[in-house]
Amino acid sequence: MGLFSRRKESSNGTHRLLLMKDGRVKNVPTSLFGMELVHEVSRLLGSEHIRSTRISDELTLWHSEIAPGRPHPGAPNPAASSLAAEHGSPPVTGPAVVTGEMLYGTPYPLDADKAAQMTTRLGG
Repeated sequence: MGLFSRRKESSNGTHRLLLMKDGRVKNVPTSLFGMELVHEVSRLLGSEHIRSTRISDELTLWHSEIAPGRPHPGAPNPAASSLAAEHGSPPVTGPAVVTGEMLYGTPYPLDADKAAQMTTRLGG
């Protein structure tokens, strides 16, 4: 599948982001990818200081920081931290977002089926 066909496919609203906040997992529809998706993740996390971690070939975990390199104080985000731990990453505090694959440095959203599967798995 070429990048242009991916853009067309993603514009029909069948793609999602998963927002993990306040102990809940919320399925958020999107038609964005690339830098537009990064801006949407930043908006959902409520911070311009965001960090991404590629946790598998198909998943990217994003979380906000209070400043570059300074995580939020407080207890870990249960859903995000369990997902991070499964892939050998440190615990995540504060809100987090899961997106799909990173292809040539460009982030993509999850397809609807993968989002539903992840929502169920994370207890949302």
